[in-house]
Amino acid sequence: MKNNDYHIPVLLNTAIEYLINPEIEAHIIIDGTTGGGSYSEKIIKSINEKSKLICLDADVNALEFSRKKLNEYAKKIIFCKGNFGKLKNILKELKIESITGIVLDLGLSEYQLTDEDGFSFMKDTKLDMRADKEGEVKASDIINSYSKTELEEVFGNFGEIGNAERLADVIVRFRKVKRIETTFNLLEAINSEYQIGDKNKFDFYAKIFQAIRIAVNDELENLTSVLKDSFEMIVEGGRIVVVSYHSLEDRIVKKFFREKAFVPSVSKYKNEIITKNKRLKLLTKKAIVPERKEILFNSKSRSAKLRCAEATWK
Repeated sequence: MKNNDYHIPVLLNTAIEYLINPEIEAHIIIDGTTGGGSYSEKIIKSINEKSKLICLDADVNALEFSRKKLNEYAKKIIFCKGNFGKLKNILKELKIESITGIVLDLGLSEYQLTDEDGFSFMKDTKLDMRADKEGEVKASDIINSYSKTELEEVFGNFGEIGNAERLADVIVRFRKVKRIETTFNLLEAINSEYQIGDKNKFDFYAKIFQAIRIAVNDELENLTSVLKDSFEMIVEGGRIVVVSYHSLEDRIVKKFFREKAFVPSVSKYKNEIITKNKRLKLLTKKAIVPERKEILFNSKSRSAKLRCAEATWK
């Protein structure tokens, strides 16, 4: 597989420009979603010999691909298999106490869609969807064992599907007759109830697959966790950059950044001691989105939103 086939990076130059604070001399930067290594390559070319890059990914295929791609920079990189949701524990094992930056590209890679099981509804594969193949729960486990209420919560909360009860009911009825083991089995179940025109069916399928994938990989919980860990471990001037692709992710990032950027007002008439605490300074007041040129080149980038914040003491 060619380097640019694994994953087309979104907002690459913008993300790395925001990530690296030029006022910091020696960086310790985390690429929490290494994937095909495009962000990592840009980072490693932008930092000096005193700096270090930690390439983190739950997918062993991604790590192996990026390790080969970035072999010439091996002395400046630590490759580590793991989920960014456990960032603090991972860095503790590496004896790293603080970081100067972290970047997360939360999108699926082209490789996952074309070569790994369950991520795409465009081909018939096992219903897996695990980013980490050592994970215990597969998509088929959720579809075949969750109760109707649990399925309704998955589709409603993670796919934002209207009348999720109807979809959950369809799955429960269908699996009584036939176990849902593959992506096409799932589409068969959906199509047994819904008559959707070509214009809308792919968006509907995408929401369903998104919901299941989020549940399989605990994506929203892991995102919340990595934001918390990053904030606790980042040095003054360090930056957190996140590129998200749907409203659930962006909402979490936006809320976290705003909460950590909040500065309580202090009355000048009260004898209160003003203490300095770490907070975030928003470097992107509004989310940055790809330009038309990038969207035309890579249609999957059209929903991307980039947000960045810098740690400061106030």
